[in-house]
Amino acid sequence: MSVVPTQMIPGALANGVDSLKALTPERIKLKPVNQAQQYTPSGINKITFRLPAYSNSFLDTSKCFLTYTLGYTTTTSPLNNASCCSPINNACFINRLVVKTSAGLVLDDISDYNVLVAINSQMLELGNYLNDMEGRSATSMESGIHSGDYSIRRSFANRGVDYRHQIQAGVFSKALSKWIPIGMCDSGSGFAFEIDLYLADTPAVIKQIGTVSSPEYFVKDVVFHLETRRADESLCQKFNEIACQEDKEILIPFSTMHHHQNSLSNPGQNLVRIHESATNLKRIFSVYMLANDLSTIALQRAYAFTGSEVAVIKFNCRVGSKWLFNEPVSNTAEAIMHLKNSLGLQHKSLWLEQASVIASGGLPEQPMAPSAKFVQVVDFGYSNEKFLDGISSNTPVELIIETKTGYTPGSIMMHSFTELNYNLSIRRGQVTYTEPKPGSGSVY
Repeated sequence: MSVVPTQMIPGALANGVDSLKALTPERIKLKPVNQAQQYTPSGINKITFRLPAYSNSFLDTSKCFLTYTLGYTTTTSPLNNASCCSPINNACFINRLVVKTSAGLVLDDISDYNVLVAINSQMLELGNYLNDMEGRSATSMESGIHSGDYSIRRSFANRGVDYRHQIQAGVFSKALSKWIPIGMCDSGSGFAFEIDLYLADTPAVIKQIGTVSSPEYFVKDVVFHLETRRADESLCQKFNEIACQEDKEILIPFSTMHHHQNSLSNPGQNLVRIHESATNLKRIFSVYMLANDLSTIALQRAYAFTGSEVAVIKFNCRVGSKWLFNEPVSNTAEAIMHLKNSLGLQHKSLWLEQASVIASGGLPEQPMAPSAKFVQVVDFGYSNEKFLDGISSNTPVELIIETKTGYTPGSIMMHSFTELNYNLSIRRGQVTYTEPKPGSGSVY
Protein backbone atom coordinates (compact mmCIF):
# COMPACT_ATOMS: atom_id res chain seq x y z
CA MET A 1 0.00 0.00 0.00
CA SER A 2 1.42 3.39 -0.97
CA VAL A 3 1.16 6.49 1.18
CA VAL A 4 1.28 10.24 0.68
CA PRO A 5 4.78 11.66 1.29
CA THR A 6 4.94 13.97 4.28
CA GLN A 7 6.38 16.72 2.07
CA MET A 8 2.95 17.03 0.42
CA ILE A 9 0.75 17.02 3.50
CA PRO A 10 -0.27 20.21 5.34
CA GLY A 11 0.82 20.01 8.94
CA ALA A 12 -2.70 20.14 10.33
CA LEU A 13 -3.72 17.15 8.19
CA ALA A 14 -0.68 14.94 8.70
CA ASN A 15 -2.77 12.25 10.38
CA GLY A 16 -5.60 10.34 8.76
CA VAL A 17 -4.92 11.11 5.09
CA ASP A 18 -6.09 8.36 2.74
CA SER A 19 -3.48 6.33 0.90
CA LEU A 20 -2.98 7.39 -2.71
CA LYS A 21 -1.03 6.30 -5.75
CA ALA A 22 2.72 6.71 -5.83
CA LEU A 23 4.46 9.66 -7.42
CA THR A 24 6.69 9.33 -10.47
CA PRO A 25 10.21 10.75 -10.03
CA GLU A 26 11.57 12.73 -12.97
CA ARG A 27 15.09 14.09 -13.31
CA ILE A 28 15.54 17.06 -15.60
CA LYS A 29 18.63 18.81 -16.99
CA LEU A 30 17.86 22.52 -17.26
CA LYS A 31 20.19 24.71 -19.34
CA PRO A 32 20.54 28.50 -19.08
CA VAL A 33 18.24 30.65 -21.20
CA ASN A 34 21.27 32.78 -22.09
CA GLN A 35 23.39 29.87 -23.31
CA ALA A 36 26.97 30.78 -24.15
CA GLN A 37 30.15 28.93 -24.97
CA GLN A 38 31.55 30.25 -21.72
CA TYR A 39 30.88 32.87 -19.04
CA THR A 40 33.59 35.21 -17.72
CA PRO A 41 33.76 38.19 -15.32
CA SER A 42 34.68 40.54 -18.19
CA GLY A 43 32.23 39.05 -20.70
CA ILE A 44 28.85 37.39 -20.15
CA ASN A 45 28.89 37.57 -16.36
CA LYS A 46 25.37 36.39 -15.53
CA ILE A 47 23.82 32.93 -15.92
CA THR A 48 20.01 32.77 -15.99
CA PHE A 49 17.72 29.76 -15.60
CA ARG A 50 13.97 29.73 -16.01
CA LEU A 51 12.32 26.86 -14.21
CA PRO A 52 9.30 25.63 -16.21
CA ALA A 53 5.98 25.17 -14.42
CA TYR A 54 5.79 21.44 -15.10
CA SER A 55 2.16 20.38 -14.75
CA ASN A 56 1.16 18.20 -11.80
CA SER A 57 4.74 18.31 -10.54
CA PHE A 58 6.45 19.03 -7.24
CA LEU A 59 10.09 20.15 -6.98
CA ASP A 60 12.30 18.38 -4.44
CA THR A 61 14.93 21.06 -3.71
CA SER A 62 16.96 18.72 -1.50
CA LYS A 63 18.01 16.80 -4.63
CA CYS A 64 18.58 19.71 -7.03
CA PHE A 65 22.14 20.77 -7.90
CA LEU A 66 24.36 22.58 -10.39
CA THR A 67 27.16 21.09 -12.48
CA TYR A 68 29.69 23.18 -14.38
CA THR A 69 33.24 23.31 -15.67
CA LEU A 70 35.57 25.89 -14.14
CA GLY A 71 38.93 26.79 -15.68
CA TYR A 72 41.07 29.77 -16.60
CA THR A 73 42.89 31.31 -19.54
CA THR A 74 46.30 32.98 -19.62
CA THR A 75 48.94 34.00 -22.13
CA THR A 76 51.66 32.32 -20.05
CA SER A 77 53.05 29.10 -21.50
CA PRO A 78 54.20 26.63 -20.39
CA LEU A 79 52.62 26.41 -16.95
CA ASN A 80 54.05 24.39 -14.07
CA ASN A 81 53.53 23.82 -10.35
CA ALA A 82 55.43 27.00 -9.48
CA SER A 83 53.70 29.26 -12.05
CA CYS A 84 49.96 28.67 -12.50
CA CYS A 85 46.57 29.53 -11.05
CA SER A 86 44.59 27.28 -8.77
CA PRO A 87 40.90 27.23 -7.78
CA ILE A 88 39.64 28.04 -4.33
CA ASN A 89 38.10 25.20 -2.34
CA ASN A 90 34.44 24.68 -3.30
CA ALA A 91 35.18 26.37 -6.67
CA CYS A 92 32.21 28.69 -6.09
CA PHE A 93 32.05 31.35 -8.79
CA ILE A 94 28.73 32.88 -7.67
CA ASN A 95 28.99 36.37 -6.21
CA ARG A 96 25.26 37.06 -6.16
CA LEU A 97 22.26 34.72 -6.22
CA VAL A 98 18.83 36.10 -7.16
CA VAL A 99 15.59 34.08 -7.29
CA LYS A 100 12.46 35.71 -8.74
CA THR A 101 8.91 34.57 -9.37
CA SER A 102 7.54 34.53 -12.90
CA ALA A 103 5.90 37.88 -12.11
CA GLY A 104 9.30 39.40 -11.22
CA LEU A 105 8.97 39.39 -7.41
CA VAL A 106 12.39 38.89 -5.78
CA LEU A 107 12.38 36.04 -3.24
CA ASP A 108 16.15 35.74 -2.70
CA ASP A 109 18.90 38.29 -3.29
CA ILE A 110 22.08 37.06 -1.63
CA SER A 111 25.18 39.16 -2.26
CA ASP A 112 28.68 37.77 -1.60
CA TYR A 113 27.20 34.29 -1.86
CA ASN A 114 30.74 32.90 -2.31
CA VAL A 115 31.66 34.17 1.17
CA LEU A 116 28.56 32.47 2.59
CA VAL A 117 29.61 29.19 0.95
CA ALA A 118 33.05 29.52 2.56
CA ILE A 119 31.41 30.15 5.95
CA ASN A 120 29.21 27.07 5.57
CA SER A 121 32.25 24.96 4.70
CA GLN A 122 34.08 26.06 7.85
CA MET A 123 31.02 25.16 9.95
CA LEU A 124 30.93 21.58 8.66
CA GLU A 125 31.83 18.70 10.91
CA LEU A 126 35.46 17.75 10.48
CA GLY A 127 34.79 14.49 8.65
CA ASN A 128 32.31 16.11 6.24
CA TYR A 129 34.82 18.74 5.14
CA LEU A 130 36.81 16.22 3.12
CA ASN A 131 35.82 16.05 -0.53
CA ASP A 132 37.08 13.22 -2.72
CA MET A 133 36.00 14.87 -5.96
CA GLU A 134 38.12 17.95 -5.32
CA GLY A 135 41.02 15.91 -3.95
CA ARG A 136 41.77 18.24 -1.09
CA SER A 137 45.09 17.89 0.68
CA ALA A 138 45.67 18.96 4.26
CA THR A 139 47.49 22.05 2.97
CA SER A 140 44.64 23.14 0.69
CA MET A 141 42.10 22.58 3.46
CA GLU A 142 44.02 24.99 5.65
CA SER A 143 44.89 27.65 3.03
CA GLY A 144 41.53 27.54 1.25
CA ILE A 145 43.05 26.99 -2.22
CA HIS A 146 44.24 23.95 -4.10
CA SER A 147 47.90 23.34 -4.79
CA GLY A 148 49.74 24.08 -8.02
CA ASP A 149 50.16 20.34 -8.47
CA TYR A 150 46.37 19.92 -8.36
CA SER A 151 45.94 22.63 -10.99
CA ILE A 152 48.48 21.10 -13.40
CA ARG A 153 47.41 17.48 -12.95
CA ARG A 154 43.73 18.31 -13.46
CA SER A 155 44.44 20.57 -16.47
CA PHE A 156 42.73 23.47 -14.77
CA ALA A 157 44.10 25.90 -17.39
CA ASN A 158 42.19 26.06 -20.66
CA ARG A 159 40.32 22.73 -20.28
CA GLY A 160 38.96 23.21 -16.75
CA VAL A 161 37.71 20.92 -13.99
CA ASP A 162 34.15 19.63 -13.50
CA TYR A 163 32.42 20.61 -10.28
CA ARG A 164 29.00 20.34 -8.67
CA HIS A 165 27.25 22.70 -6.28
CA GLN A 166 24.07 22.60 -4.24
CA ILE A 167 22.41 25.93 -3.46
CA GLN A 168 22.96 26.64 0.22
CA ALA A 169 20.37 29.27 1.14
CA GLY A 170 16.96 30.51 0.12
CA VAL A 171 14.01 28.95 -1.70
CA PHE A 172 16.16 26.37 -3.52
CA SER A 173 18.13 25.32 -0.45
CA LYS A 174 18.14 21.68 0.55
CA ALA A 175 16.82 22.81 3.96
CA LEU A 176 13.33 23.44 2.50
CA SER A 177 11.03 21.02 4.31
CA LYS A 178 8.30 20.75 1.64
CA TRP A 179 8.20 20.11 -2.07
CA ILE A 180 7.27 23.13 -4.19
CA PRO A 181 4.15 22.59 -6.37
CA ILE A 182 5.79 24.26 -9.38
CA GLY A 183 2.82 23.48 -11.62
CA MET A 184 0.85 26.04 -9.63
CA CYS A 185 3.49 28.79 -9.77
CA ASP A 186 3.34 29.99 -13.37
CA SER A 187 0.95 32.95 -13.03
CA GLY A 188 0.06 32.26 -16.66
CA SER A 189 3.63 32.85 -17.87
CA GLY A 190 4.67 29.25 -18.55
CA PHE A 191 7.52 29.21 -16.03
CA ALA A 192 7.64 29.14 -12.23
CA PHE A 193 10.90 30.80 -11.13
CA GLU A 194 13.87 32.64 -12.59
CA ILE A 195 17.33 32.12 -11.09
CA ASP A 196 20.19 34.55 -11.81
CA LEU A 197 23.80 33.65 -10.96
CA TYR A 198 26.19 36.62 -11.11
CA LEU A 199 29.90 35.83 -11.54
CA ALA A 200 32.44 36.94 -8.94
CA ASP A 201 35.66 38.77 -9.81
CA THR A 202 38.63 36.60 -10.78
CA PRO A 203 40.61 37.02 -7.48
CA ALA A 204 37.63 35.66 -5.53
CA VAL A 205 37.57 32.40 -7.52
CA ILE A 206 41.20 31.59 -8.42
CA LYS A 207 44.55 32.48 -6.88
CA GLN A 208 47.87 32.95 -8.63
CA ILE A 209 50.96 30.92 -7.81
CA GLY A 210 54.20 32.42 -9.09
CA THR A 211 54.06 34.54 -12.25
CA VAL A 212 51.06 34.25 -14.60
CA SER A 213 50.08 36.81 -17.25
CA SER A 214 46.50 38.16 -17.43
CA PRO A 215 44.70 35.19 -15.85
CA GLU A 216 40.89 35.12 -15.98
CA TYR A 217 38.60 32.26 -15.04
CA PHE A 218 35.73 30.96 -17.14
CA VAL A 219 32.63 28.88 -16.47
CA LYS A 220 31.06 26.64 -19.10
CA ASP A 221 28.69 23.69 -19.54
CA VAL A 222 26.46 24.93 -16.72
CA VAL A 223 23.45 22.69 -16.01
CA PHE A 224 20.82 22.91 -13.28
CA HIS A 225 19.74 19.37 -12.38
CA LEU A 226 16.16 19.21 -11.10
CA GLU A 227 14.34 16.40 -9.36
CA THR A 228 10.56 16.52 -9.55
CA ARG A 229 7.71 14.27 -8.52
CA ARG A 230 4.93 14.04 -11.08
CA ALA A 231 1.58 13.15 -9.56
CA ASP A 232 -1.39 11.51 -11.24
CA GLU A 233 -4.71 13.32 -11.48
CA SER A 234 -6.25 11.65 -8.44
CA LEU A 235 -3.37 12.74 -6.23
CA CYS A 236 -3.49 16.29 -7.59
CA GLN A 237 -7.21 16.42 -7.03
CA LYS A 238 -6.78 15.30 -3.43
CA PHE A 239 -3.94 17.79 -2.93
CA ASN A 240 -6.18 20.57 -4.26
CA GLU A 241 -8.94 19.58 -1.87
CA ILE A 242 -6.74 19.75 1.22
CA ALA A 243 -4.39 22.59 0.34
CA CYS A 244 -5.54 24.62 -2.67
CA GLN A 245 -9.17 25.54 -2.27
CA GLU A 246 -10.29 28.88 -3.64
CA ASP A 247 -10.16 30.52 -0.23
CA LYS A 248 -6.91 28.85 0.82
CA GLU A 249 -3.23 29.38 0.17
CA ILE A 250 -0.16 27.17 0.37
CA LEU A 251 2.47 28.42 2.81
CA ILE A 252 5.93 26.85 2.66
CA PRO A 253 8.42 28.03 5.32
CA PHE A 254 11.86 29.02 4.04
CA SER A 255 14.82 31.12 5.15
CA THR A 256 17.01 33.45 3.14
CA MET A 257 20.19 35.42 3.79
CA HIS A 258 21.01 39.12 3.49
CA HIS A 259 24.62 40.27 3.32
CA HIS A 260 26.02 43.26 5.23
CA GLN A 261 29.60 44.51 4.85
CA ASN A 262 31.35 46.84 7.24
CA SER A 263 34.92 48.09 7.52
CA LEU A 264 36.31 48.12 11.05
CA SER A 265 37.68 51.64 11.07
CA ASN A 266 38.68 52.29 14.67
CA PRO A 267 41.24 50.84 17.06
CA GLY A 268 39.20 49.82 20.06
CA GLN A 269 35.42 49.89 19.87
CA ASN A 270 33.50 49.71 16.58
CA LEU A 271 29.71 49.99 16.40
CA VAL A 272 28.07 48.06 13.53
CA ARG A 273 24.33 48.51 13.00
CA ILE A 274 22.29 45.98 11.05
CA HIS A 275 18.70 46.80 10.25
CA GLU A 276 16.27 44.31 8.73
CA SER A 277 12.62 45.17 8.20
CA ALA A 278 11.46 41.63 8.98
CA THR A 279 9.36 40.08 11.71
CA ASN A 280 11.52 36.99 12.04
CA LEU A 281 15.30 37.38 12.29
CA LYS A 282 16.88 34.19 13.61
CA ARG A 283 20.67 34.46 13.44
CA ILE A 284 23.51 36.68 12.26
CA PHE A 285 26.72 34.98 11.13
CA SER A 286 29.81 37.21 10.89
CA VAL A 287 33.41 36.71 9.80
CA TYR A 288 36.43 39.02 9.64
CA MET A 289 38.64 39.07 6.54
CA LEU A 290 41.62 41.13 5.51
CA ALA A 291 40.27 43.90 3.31
CA ASN A 292 42.29 42.91 0.23
CA ASP A 293 41.67 39.15 0.30
CA LEU A 294 38.88 39.14 -2.30
CA SER A 295 40.56 41.62 -4.63
CA THR A 296 44.15 40.33 -4.70
CA ILE A 297 44.90 37.38 -6.96
CA ALA A 298 48.53 36.81 -5.94
CA LEU A 299 47.77 35.32 -2.52
CA GLN A 300 48.47 31.86 -1.19
CA ARG A 301 45.21 31.84 0.78
CA ALA A 302 41.49 32.34 0.23
CA TYR A 303 38.69 33.23 2.66
CA ALA A 304 41.06 33.32 5.63
CA PHE A 305 38.73 34.24 8.50
CA THR A 306 40.83 35.78 11.25
CA GLY A 307 40.63 34.44 14.78
CA SER A 308 39.02 36.42 17.56
CA GLU A 309 42.41 37.00 19.20
CA VAL A 310 44.18 38.27 16.07
CA ALA A 311 42.50 41.64 15.45
CA VAL A 312 39.09 41.38 17.15
CA ILE A 313 39.41 40.65 20.83
CA LYS A 314 35.76 40.68 21.92
CA PHE A 315 32.21 41.41 20.77
CA ASN A 316 28.68 41.83 22.08
CA CYS A 317 25.23 42.43 20.64
CA ARG A 318 22.43 44.78 21.67
CA VAL A 319 18.83 45.30 20.53
CA GLY A 320 17.54 48.56 21.96
CA SER A 321 18.61 48.49 25.58
CA LYS A 322 18.81 44.69 25.79
CA TRP A 323 22.20 42.96 25.62
CA LEU A 324 22.45 39.44 24.22
CA PHE A 325 25.51 38.61 26.38
CA ASN A 326 25.83 40.04 29.89
CA GLU A 327 29.61 40.09 29.30
CA PRO A 328 31.31 40.38 25.88
CA VAL A 329 32.45 37.19 24.17
CA SER A 330 36.21 37.48 24.55
CA ASN A 331 37.94 34.37 23.15
CA THR A 332 37.77 31.93 20.27
CA ALA A 333 36.80 28.91 22.36
CA GLU A 334 33.80 30.70 23.84
CA ALA A 335 32.69 32.09 20.47
CA ILE A 336 32.90 28.70 18.76
CA MET A 337 30.89 27.04 21.51
CA HIS A 338 28.11 29.60 21.01
CA LEU A 339 28.27 28.77 17.29
CA LYS A 340 28.03 25.03 17.94
CA ASN A 341 25.06 25.58 20.26
CA SER A 342 23.33 27.55 17.53
CA LEU A 343 23.97 24.80 14.96
CA GLY A 344 22.94 21.99 17.32
CA LEU A 345 26.41 20.43 17.02
CA GLN A 346 27.56 20.72 20.63
CA HIS A 347 29.28 17.33 20.67
CA LYS A 348 30.77 17.52 17.17
CA SER A 349 34.16 18.78 16.06
CA LEU A 350 33.97 21.54 13.44
CA TRP A 351 36.69 22.15 10.88
CA LEU A 352 37.19 25.79 11.88
CA GLU A 353 38.26 24.89 15.41
CA GLN A 354 41.25 22.87 14.26
CA ALA A 355 44.79 24.17 14.69
CA SER A 356 46.87 25.59 11.87
CA VAL A 357 49.56 22.92 12.32
CA ILE A 358 48.80 19.78 10.32
CA ALA A 359 50.33 16.50 11.47
CA SER A 360 52.19 14.25 9.03
CA GLY A 361 49.21 11.91 8.90
CA GLY A 362 47.22 14.54 7.03
CA LEU A 363 44.66 15.45 9.68
CA PRO A 364 44.87 17.98 12.53
CA GLU A 365 45.98 16.52 15.84
CA GLN A 366 46.48 19.72 17.81
CA PRO A 367 43.77 21.49 19.81
CA MET A 368 42.34 24.84 18.78
CA ALA A 369 44.90 27.64 18.51
CA PRO A 370 44.24 31.34 19.29
CA SER A 371 44.55 32.13 15.57
CA ALA A 372 42.04 29.48 14.57
CA LYS A 373 39.49 30.40 11.93
CA PHE A 374 36.53 32.11 13.47
CA VAL A 375 32.81 32.42 12.68
CA GLN A 376 30.83 34.64 15.02
CA VAL A 377 27.12 34.08 15.62
CA VAL A 378 24.44 36.00 17.46
CA ASP A 379 21.44 33.72 17.84
CA PHE A 380 17.90 34.95 18.51
CA GLY A 381 16.28 31.54 18.21
CA TYR A 382 14.41 30.18 21.19
CA SER A 383 13.34 26.68 20.14
CA ASN A 384 14.26 23.86 17.81
CA GLU A 385 11.78 24.95 15.13
CA LYS A 386 13.61 25.31 11.83
CA PHE A 387 11.94 28.42 10.47
CA LEU A 388 9.43 29.63 13.04
CA ASP A 389 11.48 31.39 15.69
CA GLY A 390 13.46 34.61 15.94
CA ILE A 391 13.01 38.23 16.95
CA SER A 392 10.83 40.99 15.57
CA SER A 393 12.02 44.53 16.07
CA ASN A 394 12.10 47.84 14.24
CA THR A 395 15.22 48.70 16.23
CA PRO A 396 18.56 48.01 14.50
CA VAL A 397 20.68 45.21 15.87
CA GLU A 398 23.89 46.74 17.21
CA LEU A 399 27.11 44.73 17.17
CA ILE A 400 29.86 46.16 19.35
CA ILE A 401 33.22 44.96 18.03
CA GLU A 402 36.44 45.72 19.90
CA THR A 403 39.78 45.52 18.10
CA LYS A 404 43.29 45.54 19.50
CA THR A 405 44.94 48.80 20.44
CA GLY A 406 47.42 48.60 17.55
CA TYR A 407 44.79 47.75 14.95
CA THR A 408 45.25 49.48 11.55
CA PRO A 409 41.95 51.20 10.61
CA GLY A 410 40.31 49.72 7.52
CA SER A 411 42.49 46.59 7.38
CA ILE A 412 39.66 44.23 8.41
CA MET A 413 36.35 43.82 6.58
CA MET A 414 33.43 42.37 8.51
CA HIS A 415 30.99 40.25 6.49
CA SER A 416 27.66 39.51 8.17
CA PHE A 417 24.78 37.36 6.93
CA THR A 418 21.36 37.71 8.51
CA GLU A 419 19.12 34.64 8.44
CA LEU A 420 15.52 35.74 7.83
CA ASN A 421 12.47 33.50 7.89
CA TYR A 422 9.50 33.82 5.52
CA ASN A 423 6.64 31.78 4.10
CA LEU A 424 6.46 31.13 0.37
CA SER A 425 2.80 31.80 -0.48
CA ILE A 426 1.02 30.21 -3.46
CA ARG A 427 -2.58 31.17 -4.17
CA ARG A 428 -4.39 30.77 -7.49
CA GLY A 429 -1.11 30.61 -9.38
CA GLN A 430 0.28 33.77 -7.77
CA VAL A 431 3.54 33.34 -5.84
CA THR A 432 4.52 35.82 -3.13
CA TYR A 433 6.13 35.67 0.28
CA THR A 434 4.71 36.54 3.67
CA GLU A 435 6.22 37.03 7.08
CA PRO A 436 5.42 34.32 9.65
CA LYS A 437 3.46 35.56 12.62
CA PRO A 438 2.64 33.53 15.73
CA GLY A 439 -0.95 32.33 15.81
CA SER A 440 -1.69 33.19 12.19
CA GLY A 441 -2.59 29.62 11.18
CA SER A 442 -0.98 26.47 9.89
CA VAL A 443 1.43 26.13 6.99
CA TYR A 444 1.79 23.51 4.29
